[in-house]
Amino acid sequence: MNFLTKDQIEYIKNNYKTPVYVYSEKKILESSQKFLNLPNAFWLTVRYAMKANSNMSVLKILKNQDVKIDASSEYEVYRAIEAWFLWKDIQISWQELTEDLEWLLSTWVFFVATSLHQLEEFWKIKNWWSCWIRLNPWVWSWAFAAISTWWTSSSFWIWHEKISEIKNIAIKYNLKISKIHIHIWSENTPESWLNTASIGLDFVKQFEDVEILNMWWWFKQAIMPYEKSADLLSIWNAVKQKFEEFYNQTQRKICMEVEPWKYMVINAWSVVAKIVDIVDTWKNWYRFIRTNTWMTEMPRVTMYWVQQPIHVINNSKDEEKYVVVWHCCESWDILTTKLYDQEVIEEVSLPKANIWDTIVFDWVWAYNTSMCMKNYNSYPEVWELFIDIEGNIKEVRKRQDLRDIWKNEI
Repeated sequence: MNFLTKDQIEYIKNNYKTPVYVYSEKKILESSQKFLNLPNAFWLTVRYAMKANSNMSVLKILKNQDVKIDASSEYEVYRAIEAWFLWKDIQISWQELTEDLEWLLSTWVFFVATSLHQLEEFWKIKNWWSCWIRLNPWVWSWAFAAISTWWTSSSFWIWHEKISEIKNIAIKYNLKISKIHIHIWSENTPESWLNTASIGLDFVKQFEDVEILNMWWWFKQAIMPYEKSADLLSIWNAVKQKFEEFYNQTQRKICMEVEPWKYMVINAWSVVAKIVDIVDTWKNWYRFIRTNTWMTEMPRVTMYWVQQPIHVINNSKDEEKYVVVWHCCESWDILTTKLYDQEVIEEVSLPKANIWDTIVFDWVWAYNTSMCMKNYNSYPEVWELFIDIEGNIKEVRKRQDLRDIWKNEI
């Protein structure tokens, strides 16, 4: 397993009602330091997209590592402040402007406009300040369209062909554009990221006041045997050289800003659950392991059609093929499907399982605790546990009381 030991699993099983999330402080620190120590041309800022997991304990660890915040709503801003982040350490980029925008902008939080309308609304409130923008670069990659945030199917950004309109607004209102944010799902090669940096720096050239280029980085972190992790050092050295070349050509020192998406936290989460039943569809069809978790705890697996490492915790030396399913009353509750194709079932070989065996889902990505289908089928929110650097297991969120699910209903 990635970080859990059998003794820790036994302790969790005996002291907490499963399923539970388990986080590793050691893994979070390792990942954050990996990015903070990357070579850079002039300056480097590492931002954490807190939508990945906004538990206060996680946020405070990253705050102590000098990681900054990317927030996707005003509520995430308030939460980050509660976790001791300073306003100047937070950027907010969102689809929906808040009614409290004037108060929010009266602080030092950095505003990233994702539409021309947002750019003008920003000026009405803070017409003496600089603004950041997010651009859709229109770059295709292998990722399927449903999750693309850099293509014609995405509304997340200002379309790249609207740069002249951005400039007109900036001139009209004497507004300073000081940062550009782009989002490209690059492949995990230095060549691919050189291309991404080139695209970003070409945008920078068109805005003389830009000092920062933020690139949302999709770095592959291998979690299955057939996957290969990105070589961060090779990629970053290549990108560093590109920024140095840009300086030599323009005499502009551009700060590199990195948002490493799930890479920062993918290796720091596991879910401990249990097998509640074993059923089959007779003879040569499928044998199913039913577990007591799923989209109430791990929606990202199904939404992104990915595969997860699975461990059945027992002493069996024999293996059998299973289809692993979850506990919600939904037709798409199958975990073991073909990669990127939810319609094709793939069996997995696991130790011969028994009802009530513990089962662990490893490398449980980001975006699960924060994105879970909360209280679907009236399942309560589960415990979140934390293994600190000394190996102690602590509670960082209590299991929800059942009555709290409906306490605000009238």
